[in-house]
Amino acid sequence: MKEPAIGIDLGTTFSVVATLDADGKPQTIRTAEGDLTCPSVVLFDENSIAVGQEAVKAATVEAENVADFAKRDIGNSAYHRLIRGESYPPEVIQSLILEKLKRDAEMQVGPFTKAVITVPAFFNEPRRQATADAGELAGIDVIDIINEPTAAALVYGIQQGFLNKTGEANQSERILVYDLGGGTFDVTLMEVSGHQFNTLGTAGDVYLGGTDWDRRIVDLIAEKFQQKFRGIDPRQDPKGMKRLHREAEDAKRALSVRGSITITFEHAGEGLRLPISRED
Repeated sequence: MKEPAIGIDLGTTFSVVATLDADGKPQTIRTAEGDLTCPSVVLFDENSIAVGQEAVKAATVEAENVADFAKRDIGNSAYHRLIRGESYPPEVIQSLILEKLKRDAEMQVGPFTKAVITVPAFFNEPRRQATADAGELAGIDVIDIINEPTAAALVYGIQQGFLNKTGEANQSERILVYDLGGGTFDVTLMEVSGHQFNTLGTAGDVYLGGTDWDRRIVDLIAEKFQQKFRGIDPRQDPKGMKRLHREAEDAKRALSVRGSITITFEHAGEGLRLPISRED
C-alpha cells in the first residue's frame, strides 16, 4: 500500500500536519482532540509525557515541568532552562511533538514513515539539521526540509490556479510571502517558473513573533500589578507567569478585533482590573 504524502509545519507555538486528498489538494489532518492545530507544548510529568492541549492545561499549575517555544532554541545544545532538574536538547522536545503529530495523523490516513518538514527561510544549517534529527528521533524519515515560504507559495499557487496539480507554474510569477508566526518572522520574495521556486530575497528574525506581543502585554499587566500591590511581581512565580501569558494572549486576540478591552488578573490573593487599548 502506498504511503500518504505528509507535510509537517513544526511551529513555535502550534504545529500542523497535512496530506494530499484524492484530487491532489492539501488537506489539514485533525489531531486526536479534533483540532486543526496542536500546541507545540510538552509536559514532563513524573511518570509520563503529555503533548498539546493537555500540556497547555497543566502549564498553569506545573509551569516548571512544561517546555514551550522549543523551536527558538533549535540548533543550540540545550533548551534554555532545566526541566525537572535535567537539561534537554531542543530536538528531543521537538521530537516528542512530532511523535504526537505522527500518532494522531496515522489514526486517519494510515501508517507512514516519510514526511517533509518546513522551517523558516532564514534557518541556518545547524537548525535545519537539528529539525531533521528531531524527525528521526520521532521515527520519521525526513525526506526534505523545505522553506516555509516555498510551502506557502505552493499551496497559494494551487488554490489560485496558477500552479497545476504537479506544482508547475503555467507562467512565470513573482510572489511575496509574509510569514509572522508565533515565534518567528520572515518575508520572502520568490519567483516561480515551471517547477522552479527561486528565492530572490529573504529577511527575518528567529526571535520575533506573536509571543513577543504577548510578552509586552505580560510586562504591562505585571508592572501595573506591582504598582498597586506593594511591589508583588507575578512574573517571579512560574504559575503566575503562565497565567499572565494566558491573559496576554487572550487580550492580544481580542485587541485584533476591538479597540480596547479590560483584563482581569488574580495573583497571590489580589485582583487587578486593567483597561488596555491598542495604543497601549
